[in-house]
Amino acid sequence: MEVIEVEKEMKNEIKNEEKKEERKEVAKEKKTPEKIVEEQKEKIKKLELQLKEFENYARVLKSQFENYKKDVLKEKEQIAVSTMGRILERFLPILDDFKRSFSNANDEERNTQFYKAIELIYKNLFKLLEGFGLEEVKVGNKFDPFEHEAVERVEDEEKEEYSIVEVVEDGYKFKGRILKPAKVKVSVKPRR
Repeated sequence: MEVIEVEKEMKNEIKNEEKKEERKEVAKEKKTPEKIVEEQKEKIKKLELQLKEFENYARVLKSQFENYKKDVLKEKEQIAVSTMGRILERFLPILDDFKRSFSNANDEERNTQFYKAIELIYKNLFKLLEGFGLEEVKVGNKFDPFEHEAVERVEDEEKEEYSIVEVVEDGYKFKGRILKPAKVKVSVKPRR
């Protein structure tokens, strides 16, 4: 019999708890319509603030992503230019060797078919490298330390100081960057 009584008590307690919950819900329902409207307005304001925060966050993320895409594109272009510059640098000694051999050839050798074939190969190679953006450094009358390398000083009273007397080796640049400066002889005033 005791088990039955305990069971009844438990059922009564459960019913009492359920009744308490029902009373709480009824009390909630007894809110006035004005209170409900105010609560809903407050919820709407909070949600609107959250929405603005999310919109601002989304704008910031979007602009950061656009900047990231631009940075990646610039970096790729810089890597491509840098890589092409390094590849072109490897060809410069070959071009210099061609030019040296042309300048050392005598008249008899210049009239041979072999010389003309080598000259044609050189021209085609240089045209190909120009197609990739290789340019010869233009040597004017005045020495420019950013584009020229002085390999010898020539004392000359008549010429203006730091004017170029002779081009020893051509220089090359790629996309505005000097790959190899032109090697030149420069005039200076004699010391007294």
